[in-house]
Formats: sequence, structure tokens, C-alpha cells
Amino acid sequence: MTAHLDILVSAQEIDSRIQDLTAQIAGRLEEDAVVVGLLQGAFIFMADVVRGLARHGKTPRTDFLWLSSYGDAHESGGRINVLADLQKPIGGRQVLIVDDVYDTGRTILFAKSYLASKGASEVLTCLLARKPLAAELPAPDYLGFDLPNRFLVGYGLDDAGRGRGLPDICAVRT
Repeated sequence: MTAHLDILVSAQEIDSRIQDLTAQIAGRLEEDAVVVGLLQGAFIFMADVVRGLARHGKTPRTDFLWLSSYGDAHESGGRINVLADLQKPIGGRQVLIVDDVYDTGRTILFAKSYLASKGASEVLTCLLARKPLAAELPAPDYLGFDLPNRFLVGYGLDDAGRGRGLPDICAVRT
């Protein structure tokens, strides 16, 4: 699979950016906050964010929300499905959503609204990458990288389940 990929962001660049992001987030994160990772693409990024927050003295509760709009396709089908809900209540707590790619905005906007409807006192967003289409949408609270409008794999991002474990963020050559 790696022969058909272009590295866009190296593992070292990712690590450096996460250090900067978590320093910023730690200053705003409340003691009883919950970090909610959107599955499946954000699990590696979320793990690094949570470890980074711990280095700044913040150890928030964690949970996951499994949403799907892509399936195994390269483009979103437009409909968001909740495949697995949160395991614990978030009422009255600040929530930081950690997600992988801000593209059409459907998933993150759905998640923000969904978590607010569950009683979160504030919903913040932290996105690994933003594609050009999302530039017209509300800005995330915290953003890793602006990347081109290409299909991304690596660092948790996948192509039909493959490539998640690659250490860099790569684009599939077409």
C-alpha cells in the first residue's frame, strides 16, 4: 500500500503539532471535562491528545462516539449514522470532541449538536486535519493541519480499513 502514497505530514511534524495543541487545550479544559473521540478515524490522534494533556496536568475522562458517513467509500454518503453511543453521561460537563478530518463538516457538526443535546455544558472541537471545502464552515476550536483535498490515510485514517497504522499522514495517489 505504501508504494501508492505521498507523505503529506511526517510523524515528527504530527508529534510537534500535538505538543502545541495540547498546551493550548490544557489552558481551557475544565477539571471534569470529557474528551470524546469519534471512531474510528480519530482513535490514534485522540490517544496522543490525551497523553499530551496529561503532560500538562490534565487527565480528563474519555469516551467514544462511533459515527459513520463513509462506510468503505472515498466520499461521504451524506447521512450520519450513530453506530455506538457514549458509555457515560456528559450532562453539565465540558466536552472536547477529537476527530480526524474536517471535510464536508457533516460529522463534526452532527456530533456537536448531538453532544449538546445530551447536556454538555460546552462542546469544543479538535480536528487533526481540515480540507479546503471546510474553510467555509465554522472553524474548529483547535486544528492540527490544513491539507489538500485528497484521500488521506495513515495516523488513524484508512482506506477501507487499511493504512490506519502508518505513522505519517499520507495521500493516496490516484
